[in-house]
Amino acid sequence: MLEQCVILLGGLGTRLGDLTKALPKPLLPVGESPFVEVLVSEAWRRGFRKYLLLAGHRAEAVSDYLYANDVCNRFGATIELSIEPIPLGTGGALVHALDRLDGEFLLLNGDTWFDFNWMDFVARSRAEGRSGGVALRSVVSPDRYETVEVDGVRVSTIRPRGSSLEQAFINGGVYHLKRRSLEGLHQPSSLEADLLPRLIREGQLSGFAYSGFFIDIGTPESYAAAQTTVPARRRRPAVFFDRDGVLNIDKGYVHSPSQFEWVIGAKETVKLFNDAGYYVFVVTNQSGIARGFYDDNQAHALHAWINDALREEGAYVDDWRYCPFHPEGVVEKYRGTHAWRKPGPGMIRDLIETWPVEREGSLLIGDKESDIAAAEAVGITGYLLTTDNLLSFVMSAGVSPARI
Repeated sequence: MLEQCVILLGGLGTRLGDLTKALPKPLLPVGESPFVEVLVSEAWRRGFRKYLLLAGHRAEAVSDYLYANDVCNRFGATIELSIEPIPLGTGGALVHALDRLDGEFLLLNGDTWFDFNWMDFVARSRAEGRSGGVALRSVVSPDRYETVEVDGVRVSTIRPRGSSLEQAFINGGVYHLKRRSLEGLHQPSSLEADLLPRLIREGQLSGFAYSGFFIDIGTPESYAAAQTTVPARRRRPAVFFDRDGVLNIDKGYVHSPSQFEWVIGAKETVKLFNDAGYYVFVVTNQSGIARGFYDDNQAHALHAWINDALREEGAYVDDWRYCPFHPEGVVEKYRGTHAWRKPGPGMIRDLIETWPVEREGSLLIGDKESDIAAAEAVGITGYLLTTDNLLSFVMSAGVSPARI
């Protein structure tokens, strides 16, 4: 499965004047975080754990930021830095880092955020089988941007800026690329002026349209707006799923892929909430650990396997919490009561404190009264699953998410 997220950080940011003399654009603070951390966090919650930052202008500031803020450990990820020896352009920066690129990767512009289900985009791009894919967004009066025309999902034309169109697709700054697409590209070169036009000529660039929040922090006006719009956008409702009996059939202490059987409609339901912009969390009692049937490593491995299976379908779980405690446990360190064990609300409360969750509109779906009690204890609505099809339950019980 796709593991690597590459982020372009090398632009000069000349339109921002003095703001970018000391810092590259993506390191400028937006709310309480550097803008690049917004992008890393958005990729992390979608399952990416390998990052390659392509730096140029003030690259030493990027290196200092990574070290001083312990970014790798905070995100539990590997973060590498590729520094251009001279300005190489967006295409040249990729060529310079060619030996550090995976066979396929997600590429992000470091000064834009396009908020939609990136894993749906990756799944669709992979299914088309072309060398690259780009996420598109419809914009009114797009004179500031180059605009994109598609034939079905094949990109056919990129028009220059100032084409005086009332509405058109623009490049949203999110790409799925195969390393082979960079073969023959020179240094310096441009992603927009060299690589994408070549892929279009070869019929090797797909384009997929998405709606969603979009911001480019490249002008003083848009950067000022980002101080409020970006933190506000990151605050969103969440859906909390119990695991056994909701996402998978409860066979008793399921702890390996060979035992795991999806509930009908489970994958589709997770994706439904992903597409709607909700955080998706799993909160699950796992007393089998306290009882000695399996251990924490097996629980983590199963959850990673579940997320890999979801990502193949364009879906994902943002974060997981499990409680290994039980009063009758035989594993001493996990014997006893714990605030995280449902009906206690500890797991839900911890996720709400970790992520910018909007409680209004948030909900939990479980298969036991203890799940519902945990939800009610933190002031969110709990729904008791009463059918063997999660998707039909969500659609018929009024649980279907409202698009945000």
